[in-house]
Amino acid sequence: MSPRVTLFALLAVAVVGPVAACNVVTSAGSEDLVAPHPVGVDGGDAAVSSPEAGGEAQTVAPSLQGSPLCNAPLTGSCYPDEPTTAKACGLAPDGGAYNASAGYGNAPLACRVVATTPDATGSAQSPACSPAGNAGDGSWCKSSNECQAGFDCVGSGTCQHYCCSGNTECGPELPVAVADEFCDIQPTTQATGVEVPVCMPIHPAGGCKLLDPGACPATETCSVVRDDGSTSCVAIGGATAGQLCEKDHCAASLVCLGTVGARTCYQLCDTSTAQQCSTAQQCKGGLPLFPDPTIGICQ
Repeated sequence: MSPRVTLFALLAVAVVGPVAACNVVTSAGSEDLVAPHPVGVDGGDAAVSSPEAGGEAQTVAPSLQGSPLCNAPLTGSCYPDEPTTAKACGLAPDGGAYNASAGYGNAPLACRVVATTPDATGSAQSPACSPAGNAGDGSWCKSSNECQAGFDCVGSGTCQHYCCSGNTECGPELPVAVADEFCDIQPTTQATGVEVPVCMPIHPAGGCKLLDPGACPATETCSVVRDDGSTSCVAIGGATAGQLCEKDHCAASLVCLGTVGARTCYQLCDTSTAQQCSTAQQCKGGLPLFPDPTIGICQ
């Protein structure tokens, strides 16, 4: 399987997530850019704090794990990133009724996000067990069941690996490997209204130049897609600066930053041009997300 990479490498002033932020010096050397752990790393296991009557903070486990697009419960037989079994799903390998005495209890099944009736949270899609095919990473497909477990048929028809957990599913397989994919939002081929997080190739090869209007096709924008500062062209979405980008791409010249479940769009800016940000913000850059000292985000 080819190396797989993260959906968006994130940073934010206030970090909501399981991993403590670390400070990095900006190009100016006088301000700190707070850069939390990459998107999706243990994002589903993050705990949140709620005040008790006495003012103390209490750790409360979230009801879902990973990307909100996956709508995956913390407990259950099925998580899209990983294969499951016929016994765990209570489903025959071909999708028919399960027979406990048939001897196929350990047969692998896939877990894929499908359209459902909206629940109390308003979600209209959730994971469900389904037959696993033989088509692997990047293979052509017409339906989800043609793809291997852990994959779905997306876009114009290719099998791509799920990354509900974020960049843990899209990272290089070896420490010395160069990641050539990132976790992105794509519509499934069978039901274009169902959008899922899957590992997609970085393009163009080697990445693109931030804030370069000619770096990407007209329908795409150049964005940071990994915590090491790797860039790729991504679809232009409707989420604007300050809005969540869990279920939609950011608008042009914005990047999706933060921890999984709380990712937000930030405006890219030129650190040498203060007027690009509002009077209450500064253009802050720095390693590792911005190797180019002239590029940052408004914070």
